[in-house]
Amino acid sequence: MDVTNTERGPSQQIRVGLIADGERLALVGPVVQASPLLQPCAQAGMPQAAALPGVPWFDDPRRVFAAADIQAVLFAATPRAEVSLAAGALERGLHVWRLPPIARDFAEAAEIVRRVQREGVIYCVASWWEQVVDHAWRDLEWPETFRPTFSEARVASPGPEPSSWRAIKSEAGGGVLAHEAYPLLEALVAVRGLPDSVTAIATGVRVAPSAAPWETEDTALALLQYPGGGTALIRAAWSAPPSERCIAHHGHGLSALLTADEVTLVSTDGSIRDRRPIPNDFIASDLRRFVESVRGGARDRASATLERHLAVSALVETVYLAARTQHPESPRKLYETQGWALPRV
Repeated sequence: MDVTNTERGPSQQIRVGLIADGERLALVGPVVQASPLLQPCAQAGMPQAAALPGVPWFDDPRRVFAAADIQAVLFAATPRAEVSLAAGALERGLHVWRLPPIARDFAEAAEIVRRVQREGVIYCVASWWEQVVDHAWRDLEWPETFRPTFSEARVASPGPEPSSWRAIKSEAGGGVLAHEAYPLLEALVAVRGLPDSVTAIATGVRVAPSAAPWETEDTALALLQYPGGGTALIRAAWSAPPSERCIAHHGHGLSALLTADEVTLVSTDGSIRDRRPIPNDFIASDLRRFVESVRGGARDRASATLERHLAVSALVETVYLAARTQHPESPRKLYETQGWALPRV
């Protein structure tokens, strides 16, 4: 969606509340403040000293829902807080935008999707894959016969401080797999769907000797098997340099390589067939898509994206389950347990 300076008028802006804190406030707050499409009308969650200037601040996040006739609430807090507070926004019939993951486990994610369907509101969980699609994937010069048979997702990043919410199971739901690896898992599910079987290991072994242990995993390895014999490998780790975030889809005669910056099609002889950049304005682009959905467009896309987040939640939980049982597990069982139709991703 094209954005011009003429869209800065109040009649074109979506009136929003912001509930955010900590590292996620630093990620989202400046983008919200600079957006020509959003009019922040209330905020909470952060210390008053860290609040956006010129926007009413409340010490109770629930007061944001009734403030200034807002149309939507933007969340950038811990997964536990986001899920809980977003439920209050839905009760008010407010649209919701959040950072991933969609939930701390599949049952929680399934309940969110059920409630959104009942309420008929827009509920967006920010999607890196939509950024890839909009700016690169669909414009690549794909051969008609390309079908990935092996995919490999790799992420390595610095681990959190011991006091970070990402290290606390009840707040985060999971560790490096559920958070740092999430964009790659979304890209994997979008292209390959859900596997039939998952074998995995997830451990917490890389904390410095003098530090308190993380409750969430810092290392996760998983082997995925798909119908027809296709496979995928996931490797995620905190504090295991060098830092990287990439996913590769390999098929006959061609590989598609995705990093945070670009998508590249590479022939088996190593020659580059096509290359497209991915802009680094992920949050701003996702908020533009959210505004478009709230205004009445692209609602089907918002629904499909939410369904894909549900599938990612199923994959993450299946990796954790397989790591605990030390046996192959299937994400399809989670859908059956919840009485949910298999995804159409």
